[in-house]
Amino acid sequence: MKKIVVNFFICLYFIITILITYCLLSYNKYNIPEFDNHLMIILDEKMEKFDKGDLLIIDKSKNFDTGDDVFYYDTYSSPVEVKLGKISKTEIVNDKESSIVIDDDIVLSSDNILGKKSTVKSYHLIGTILSILTSRWGYLFIIVLPMLLAFIYEIYEIVKEIKKK
Repeated sequence: MKKIVVNFFICLYFIITILITYCLLSYNKYNIPEFDNHLMIILDEKMEKFDKGDLLIIDKSKNFDTGDDVFYYDTYSSPVEVKLGKISKTEIVNDKESSIVIDDDIVLSSDNILGKKSTVKSYHLIGTILSILTSRWGYLFIIVLPMLLAFIYEIYEIVKEIKKK
């Protein structure tokens, strides 16, 4: 029974490790994990109805109307931040791109719009956990170091088995 529980936790650990590593390898140019048409954002501060540390899954969309609340890349700040604003005006530039005015003063390309607030899924506490796991020190101590110790232990067991023979 004990071996089954230990094996279960080892399998769970490896699944989490694979998911976290995939998340880290899926960063876009703004350091936000992007999977197909979904973006994962961990909030650093409270934003309207979302709390600090929430994990937001945003469905990327190109269909916007005037008056929609949208998440967008604020490329005017350094580093680039994700903010929430209301579309006040849209102008079609060509078939693939539009010019969008946010809150009457910020003009953005449609490529900088992430998605509508109405299509966002929010998960409390998971964002904080994911933030710790994807940080440099968190990944090192929670993912890399235990794997290194397990590898060294396996080498030790192999050497011990060879010496017996």
